[in-house]
Amino acid sequence: MNKKQRVSAALKGEPVDRIPASFSLHFPAYASSGKKAIEAHRKFFHETDVDIYKVMNENLYSQDITIEKAEDWKHVKPITGSETYVQDQLDIIKAISDEFGSEGYVYATIHGLFASAFHATKDDDANLAHHDKVTAHLAERPDIVGPALKRIAEGLAHFVTLCIEAGAEGIYYAALGAESYRYSREDFSRYIKPNDIIVLEAAGRAPAGTILHMCKDQLNIDLYKDYPGDIVNWATHEQNISLDEGRALFQRPILGGFDDRAGVLVDGSKEEIEEEVRRLVKAYGPTNYMLGADCTLPTEIPYERIRWAVDALKQIGV
Repeated sequence: MNKKQRVSAALKGEPVDRIPASFSLHFPAYASSGKKAIEAHRKFFHETDVDIYKVMNENLYSQDITIEKAEDWKHVKPITGSETYVQDQLDIIKAISDEFGSEGYVYATIHGLFASAFHATKDDDANLAHHDKVTAHLAERPDIVGPALKRIAEGLAHFVTLCIEAGAEGIYYAALGAESYRYSREDFSRYIKPNDIIVLEAAGRAPAGTILHMCKDQLNIDLYKDYPGDIVNWATHEQNISLDEGRALFQRPILGGFDDRAGVLVDGSKEEIEEEVRRLVKAYGPTNYMLGADCTLPTEIPYERIRWAVDALKQIGV
C-alpha cells in the first residue's frame, strides 16, 4: 500500500498493510510562514516519513479591530478569503499539495471556533486556560458575542472550502471549549457546539475526511460524541479518558497512543520507543487505529525519534 491507500483504509476500518502514523509539531517562529514554512514542512515529512502530511497553521485568525469589551464583538467580521493571513496559509497548502499530494493526503489544520475567537482577541496565550476574553465576554453579553461566534464559524467554513480548493484533501480540526472548567455543558452546547459543526460540515466535503482533535485537559469529552469526523484524537494523558474508553464512546477510528510532552517518545530510548509501538499496535490494531500523539510534539524534538516509531510500524506490519 502507498500512504494514501493506507490512510484511506484506516479511516474506513479496512485492513492495512501496517498501522499508519500521524505526528506533527509547531515549527520555530522563523519558519511559521512563507518559503521557510514550506521548507520546514518538507524537512519534517522527509525525515519522519509520516503517513499524513499535516500542514501546520501559524497564520492565525485575525480582526482589524481591538477587542477589549463585550460590545467590541459587534464589529467582528467573517473571513472573506482576501485577508493576507488567509492567502499566506493557502500558499503553503498549495505548495505542500503540489509536492506531496501524489504521495499522501495533505491535511489542512483549522483552528476551531473557540481557538479562532481567542486569536481574534489577540490575548496572551497564558490566558487561554483561564481568564480569556471570549469566555468572559460571552458570559457578560451573550446577545452580542453569540452572533459574533456564528460569524466566525461561517468564515471558517469558507476558509475550509478555500483550503480544499488549494489542494488539501483532508481537514484537521482542533476543537476547544469543552474543558470542564471553561463552560457549563449547557453553554457549550448552545454557543460552541453548533458553530463547530458549521465548520465541520464544510470539512465533510474534503475527499480524505476530517481528523477531529479535541484539545486540552479535563474535557467533558462526551459533548463531542456526535461531532462529525472520520477519526478522533484527544489528550489521553491530560486527565481525559483512555483510548479504550474513547473508542467505545465515539465508535470510529482513533488516533493517538503517545504522550506529546513527556514519556517514551520524548524521553525514551530507541528500544523503548519500539517496544511501546509494539504494545500499542497489539492493543489497538490492526484496524480502526492510527499511531500518533496526544497533540503536537515539542518543537525541539529530534525528528529521528519520530522516525524510530514509524520504522517500528514498518517492521511490525500487521
